[in-house]
Amino acid sequence: FIISQLSTSGATGYFVEYAGDVFENMTMEGRMTVCNLSIEMGARGGMIAPDETTINYVKGREFSPEGKAWERALAYYKTLKTDVDAVFDKEYTFDGSTIEPMITYGTNPGMGMGILHKIPDAEDVEAGVATYEKSLNYMGFHEGESMIGKKVDFVFLGSCTNGRIEDFRAFASIVKGKKKADHVTAWLVPGSHIVEAQIKEEGLLDIFNEAGFILRQPGCSACLAMNDDKIPPGKYAVSTSNRNFEGRQGPGSRTMLASPLVAAAAAVTGVVTDPRDLIEELV
Repeated sequence: FIISQLSTSGATGYFVEYAGDVFENMTMEGRMTVCNLSIEMGARGGMIAPDETTINYVKGREFSPEGKAWERALAYYKTLKTDVDAVFDKEYTFDGSTIEPMITYGTNPGMGMGILHKIPDAEDVEAGVATYEKSLNYMGFHEGESMIGKKVDFVFLGSCTNGRIEDFRAFASIVKGKKKADHVTAWLVPGSHIVEAQIKEEGLLDIFNEAGFILRQPGCSACLAMNDDKIPPGKYAVSTSNRNFEGRQGPGSRTMLASPLVAAAAAVTGVVTDPRDLIEELV
């Protein structure tokens, strides 16, 4: 959402700090996703001040300090926050309550919109008319169109952006008890062997297998068309990765970036779908 508002160059040369209720209420892994995506708007990096969520996440994990070393580390962690009287070069405020599930329609992460919105007119796009028209031509889309109902050929859950255990839990919450759409190829790729082990320990692998999904080896995979994990030319993929450049997931591939929930909804319906419709079915 923020990239769609500030553009892919909106933070160039800066380090971005995120603050407010939305980020305070996020899990640690959700915060990792946000900070990861800072690079996609040109930033040198992103940060969220450490708090109890941070400390509880780090404490007791593999390689975490122990004993007196932990106490020293904890004291240091608590200093890693912005001074109360700090002055920022730029400040932006957004109302998180207005943000709906997002999806991209173009060929950079800034070309994103709420999933129920229409593809905007060229003059409303930061990238410029020429880039906008080239992007839509590549994607096979038209301004004013809705993304809802667009056919999806591939779904990719993974990458450094959304390859953590929470992402797989979210995906499983949508697909549990359902079947993958027949025409969809879905690759689920853990970000590490630790995440892979958690998937198996928590029984998520059984849910994925029953729904017809493929759990692949941990790593980068289809994020950048690594090994055999390539999206064929002209095919559409809903991907939880961070980049949707031309050919990023394979020559001629067409990528729509989205969250694990949006990806899961697309995987079981075979088209771009508002995941809230499926979540309501679970309530």
